[in-house]
Amino acid sequence: MGVIGDAHAEDERLATALSVLCDEDVDLIVCTGDVVDGTGSPDRTVQLLRDADVVTVRGNHDRWLLENKVRHVPDAHRAESLRRETLDFLEGLPRELTLNTVAGSLLLCHGVGKFDLRKVWPGSERMPPERSKELDALIAAGKVRFLLNGHMHFRVLVHFETLTLFNAGTLRGNNAPGFTVLDFETLLAQPFTLRD
Repeated sequence: MGVIGDAHAEDERLATALSVLCDEDVDLIVCTGDVVDGTGSPDRTVQLLRDADVVTVRGNHDRWLLENKVRHVPDAHRAESLRRETLDFLEGLPRELTLNTVAGSLLLCHGVGKFDLRKVWPGSERMPPERSKELDALIAAGKVRFLLNGHMHFRVLVHFETLTLFNAGTLRGNNAPGFTVLDFETLLAQPFTLRD
């Protein structure tokens, strides 16, 4: 599975990622949302995702654009400047999807489940871990083996006893932008970093 995190209208980087993933001969490509709000072209970003049949969920920036909220963020796009096909694509995105893998079911979302602003913070020297009651509920339900999300803009892999969380990162910025190939037969992750 090819995994693309928050795209943020990075159409040039997305084109590169999709080309590499095509060469890697993945079975499926997914994206964790936040398609809009960036320095590139949201229309081309959506066209690339559509042309490559990328399974995509809605991120908070996509929701904000459709609701005309939080348009003060840097590089925010406006609905009236986008093509109708782009808006239709964004409006049709689900908040979450459950996919089947050979190693168990996978929940694809932007934040945690239906909550696009939630995150799971594993902790750092400056910030303690942040617990997620939504993640606790997913673990307790025992219905998914993998949670694949975005929102935090950097890759994180956390193994819980019955669930593995993988944050896909982002195509945006200079802090290791990239994408990943997840192999559910070998349970290996191969990250790729994009350099301009």
